[in-house]
Amino acid sequence: MLKKTRYVILGLLREEKMTGYEIKKCIDQRMRFFWQESFGQIYPELLTLMREELIREAFPKSKEGNKRESTRYEITESGLAVLKHWMETENEKDTVRSEALLKFFLATDENKEEMKQHLVEFHRQGKEKLLLFELFKEELNRDIDKHNNHKYILEVLALGIKEQELYCSWSKHFMEKLTLEGGEE
Repeated sequence: MLKKTRYVILGLLREEKMTGYEIKKCIDQRMRFFWQESFGQIYPELLTLMREELIREAFPKSKEGNKRESTRYEITESGLAVLKHWMETENEKDTVRSEALLKFFLATDENKEEMKQHLVEFHRQGKEKLLLFELFKEELNRDIDKHNNHKYILEVLALGIKEQELYCSWSKHFMEKLTLEGGEE
């Protein structure tokens, strides 16, 4: 399995020039329901992409602040070609991991109270993500013509919104069910 960090970075830099910090922030805000990257993955990959001449510094280094936070990068023609080739290749098998769902799957009556607390947090996080996605959707709709990929981002975001709505509905229903069961004991 090939590392995909490089393609995330190349794809984001195709849209606009960014710093490593901005790349991380964009991933956390826009992609968090289906993709994660750490600073420990992003910064080494930025160096690799620079060595491979797939990206370059967009502006001279700032003399102020942290070099990692102030260096803006842009994609090169070679980087665009690598990204295009990856976009055309077949996808690897998708995987989704959720520790909360794993705990719910493995739960028993002995840890019902803990599961209720996990459900409360799961529901809270879903509501928080839903709010963030709705704000991002409004922002994209305001700037729909800024980049030609915004219509595609909106479609993926629509899936994320539906997913979070489903998670919130499911967790609320599950909490109610566990609470009713607790009252009958």
